[in-house]
Amino acid sequence: MSNDFQPLKGKVALVTGGSRGIGAGITRKLASWGATLAVNYVDRSKPAKEIKAELEAQGTKVSLHQADLADPAAIEGLMGEIEAEHGELHILVQNAGATKFNTLENATLDQWQFVQDTNSRSTWLLAKHAIPLMRDRQGARFITITNSTTTRIIPKAGLFAAAKAGMEVLTEYLSYELAQYGIVSNCVRPGLVQTAVFNVRPDFNHGVKHELSVSPWDGEKMTTAENSADVVAMLCLDEASWIAGQTITVDGGYRLWGGISSRRTPAQAV
Repeated sequence: MSNDFQPLKGKVALVTGGSRGIGAGITRKLASWGATLAVNYVDRSKPAKEIKAELEAQGTKVSLHQADLADPAAIEGLMGEIEAEHGELHILVQNAGATKFNTLENATLDQWQFVQDTNSRSTWLLAKHAIPLMRDRQGARFITITNSTTTRIIPKAGLFAAAKAGMEVLTEYLSYELAQYGIVSNCVRPGLVQTAVFNVRPDFNHGVKHELSVSPWDGEKMTTAENSADVVAMLCLDEASWIAGQTITVDGGYRLWGGISSRRTPAQAV
């Protein structure tokens, strides 16, 4: 896409967890389409400063905001910083999330609460406190990022799945409640993407081999952060304003035909 294509120029976008992994991909994509970026991170300032320097060198205005979204006071403080720095907010991408990998049998109450707070509760509170900054803004979007734990079993990810399922349902209800303020809400569900979580779950590397989408037009390919970022950006376009309350899976079709052993080339297809 040409750099002249900047449909988000003049819009302010907040990406939570926006300095690493899928969040960094979303940050870069929205910046390339002309948005001003507010990047939230939890505690690793180095990658946040690096992406800020990278994008500013390309002419994008970027602000950094440290906030642990498991803390309700931190969410209010984050919104206060956005208002002070930018005065308004057009796009909020709730990408931040965290989990504790454990079986449901052995999980503790503290682990359950931590995972709920950093995923579902933070989504509710971000939307609640963003309304004054986003209401009646042209092209306002509230977009959440879930994952594939809600659609298939991943060992020791039950806590994550429950929290992300809550996020998906919250997005549906928010799409209804935020509509009165002109805010369109949707959810994006990436396939398995190789991010820093692989350092904690090295067994995911085995799963990657089965996460390839078997495509008649593109062979075998794994989901990337950029794939998800493209869909988030698309949902921010004026042309996508009639898409609301949806959870859009971005996995190259893996959820539908992943694991099918027979593979045909386009020439073999009938």
